Amino acid sequence: MRTLIITYLVQIIKTQQQFIFLLLAQLANIWDHSRIPRADRPTFKRFNQFEVDDELPILAADIGPEPMDFEKLLAEHLTHTGKPLKPIRRQAHTQVNFKDQRCPRCSAPSDYLYANNGSGGQLRCKICSFSFQNGESEKNKRIVLRCPYCHSRLDKRHQRHKFDVFRCPNNHCPYYIKRLTQLTPTELEQYRAEPSSFKVHYIFRNFKFELKDLAPESPVQSAINLSRIQATPEVLGLILTYHINYGLSARRTAAIMYDIHGVKVSHQTIHNYEEAVATIIRPFWANYPYQLSSELVGDETYVKVKGKWNYIFYFYDALNKIILADYTTPERTTESAVIAIHQVLQKMPEIPEDLTLTVDGNPIYQVAQIYYAQHDVKFKINQVVGLENKDAISKEYRYLKQTIERLNRTFKSNYRSSTGFGSPKGSSSYTALYSAAYNFLRPHEALKYQVPVPIPAIQEQTRMYSKWLALIALAQEQLPVA
Repeated sequence: MRTLIITYLVQIIKTQQQFIFLLLAQLANIWDHSRIPRADRPTFKRFNQFEVDDELPILAADIGPEPMDFEKLLAEHLTHTGKPLKPIRRQAHTQVNFKDQRCPRCSAPSDYLYANNGSGGQLRCKICSFSFQNGESEKNKRIVLRCPYCHSRLDKRHQRHKFDVFRCPNNHCPYYIKRLTQLTPTELEQYRAEPSSFKVHYIFRNFKFELKDLAPESPVQSAINLSRIQATPEVLGLILTYHINYGLSARRTAAIMYDIHGVKVSHQTIHNYEEAVATIIRPFWANYPYQLSSELVGDETYVKVKGKWNYIFYFYDALNKIILADYTTPERTTESAVIAIHQVLQKMPEIPEDLTLTVDGNPIYQVAQIYYAQHDVKFKINQVVGLENKDAISKEYRYLKQTIERLNRTFKSNYRSSTGFGSPKGSSSYTALYSAAYNFLRPHEALKYQVPVPIPAIQEQTRMYSKWLALIALAQEQLPVA
């Protein structure tokens, strides 16, 4: 009996095994013919490293890709064809009103110029085929950018946010040839397969914004007049202390004002007070005569504004623990970096010759450096790349990057309770007050619990809310009289 049962079970197992093999074969067939994206093995791909060319392009009239010499062109024509290129044969009654005109591209005399559209004034050179308007030999209406190495006209290759990227197209350019000779045989083979992996052509970035447009305008007056608020100055000082120093949200600040102090105030009123005080304190913070060290570092951090991620561009004196720039923006672009650096330069009576800024590996800072160099404002940039020290600069200046990372974490711990800002003005107001409190009111452990910028009129106050009121009073004294 047991033998029969075992034999039966073995047959069932064999049948199940056949079904399993059949299903596996079907699954393999489905997998081979499926369109599911498959994970490839990680492969190393070389990306073109960001580089900046020192030479600025040449501004010249648009006379074609490059200037030519008509005598050389005539000699080349004779060599290639065996026949000389003869002057234009005109009819006897033809009146030529451009006898003194020469081709602006190859300098050919008027004997080689066609009246291209009759009496319309357009001429065309028989030697170099260049068309131009009569009377514009010395000056062309259109100005173009030319390569400083071969004088070829630069082609616009990319259109970025607030700037265009121009590249020299000439494959006989000395700059291009030199860069090619610097490539190893392996790199040269890779360049032929993927030309975009290497920078071998001259590149120039043409910016579309002016430095004068980036200067901060006079502050827009807040809708709230501090002299007419119903709260007492002490209440205002307490609200700023809880909201800015201790990082409580506007709703929690309103709750603690009522629960602890018995003062009933709405969270929207707190935001209005914040905006009004920021309007007064921002110019004082921006124009204060700081004593700065040479250890200046910049970075970006994230904040939420109306449910979307925005950025704060911070620049920081790592030695003196002073916030120098706190530009809030929805975009992480070159223009944002330029504005943040402008906030730093605004706090210097004169720009030192050895000014150096330490930043991360974001190329927008290098493009900003190019922009300022075009306006005769020069400084050096040290880029700390990634999380590991893979180059000498990252190893030497990593400690500066860590200091501003700590600043970012400190700011986020303050603002996190608010779960974001409801408007760009709200984020700018809060950031301005936080920077002022950090510089003038907040003791720092690295400074032996002294504030970064001690002001006697503020330090003599014993309570934080009184220090806020003293800071507001000093800021109001600096405002221009209307």
